[in-house]
Amino acid sequence: MNMMNKIDYIQLVNEAKQRSFEYYVLSKPTISDAEFDALVARIEQAEREHPDWTLPDSPTQCVGSDLSGNGRRLVRHRTPMLSCQKAQTTEAVEKWISATEKKLNTWHMPTTGGYNFAVMWKYDGISCSLVYQDGILISAATRGDGKNGSDLLPHVKMMESVPQVLLPYFGPGRKCDFRYEFKGRVEVRGEIVCPVNKLKEMTESYADCRSAASGLCNKNYASSDCKHLVFLPWAAYIDPKISNSEYLLPMPLYFPWNKMEFLRQIGFEQSVATNCHGFDGVKDFIESAGMVRDALAYPVDGLVIRVCNDNDFYAFGFTDHHPKGSIAYKFPPAKTQTTVRHIEISVGATGRRTPVAWFEPVIIGGRTIEKASLGSEDTMRKLGVTEGCKVEVGLSNDVTPKVYRVVK
Repeated sequence: MNMMNKIDYIQLVNEAKQRSFEYYVLSKPTISDAEFDALVARIEQAEREHPDWTLPDSPTQCVGSDLSGNGRRLVRHRTPMLSCQKAQTTEAVEKWISATEKKLNTWHMPTTGGYNFAVMWKYDGISCSLVYQDGILISAATRGDGKNGSDLLPHVKMMESVPQVLLPYFGPGRKCDFRYEFKGRVEVRGEIVCPVNKLKEMTESYADCRSAASGLCNKNYASSDCKHLVFLPWAAYIDPKISNSEYLLPMPLYFPWNKMEFLRQIGFEQSVATNCHGFDGVKDFIESAGMVRDALAYPVDGLVIRVCNDNDFYAFGFTDHHPKGSIAYKFPPAKTQTTVRHIEISVGATGRRTPVAWFEPVIIGGRTIEKASLGSEDTMRKLGVTEGCKVEVGLSNDVTPKVYRVVK
């Protein structure tokens, strides 16, 4: 009997996930229960002999078909699905880039000209992980707590933007009869968003696109409205057998812009990673992006800036919360001016009086707003808000309507 190596072990785990998918989701098992038990037994033996090999999504570690408290299966992420450190100002971005470039200078030939950074839109929706085995979609899950997410497979199967089977990839300059076979594991991570022009087509009413994406993905069943949602990729983990293929050498996948183009070619929606040089290039992109964000087809609340080479990105390491090789710049809240029509005093159960300003409707971030709480009568007086006055309004944190000031 041949000795098992780590690659053999990973292939066994991938096969077990595929067989579980066929059994639990498709209800079309392709092997007997005894054969599946034997497969898991081989995995268990390998993990006993090599505990350091154990993958988080191994059948010995997974929740499997067990149900979570809300009736949905839990899915364990093979690689933690972390969040992103935040920057509220360009000064904070500059500080991060400066520290990052100093670190890069210790790894590479020192340069005074700065480094390139990849910049992508930070879409405002629900983060999701899709897993494909041999080109077939077998798993979909939310970010959850970073280690385990809720099963989203029934929901994403209704989204036209999610390929059920990866399209064949035709290598650059290859003949059209060349068909690339996806033998291996591909995990694509991205954001599920509600397009701005689809919000009004929902059968249920949602205040904004973010609420629509969140509300639909958090349902215990896949609503027909899921067909309006779109999956936009922002990262991928691709089996070395695929990413190191001779057919991909003209387009190495350790650069984000190449990876996004590769994902587009195999069936995903277009996500663009822009190459920006140093802080000056990133700052220029931030300024231009802020001017066009409201005209985009999808809701965005910022930009993600990361070192452009995957090898460097992973070398920076990770905290329990975020990777150190990237940072998210949050746009300041969009604001506009309007006129207060009248002020309504709302009285709560405890007798607290809360003034609410009703104003001429305005559209911000694809959402129509016409009222905002003023907090208290004292705050209303300090702001100087009166009926008929002109005010500057916006969405605090891109969510809550707010009156910022009276326009003199």
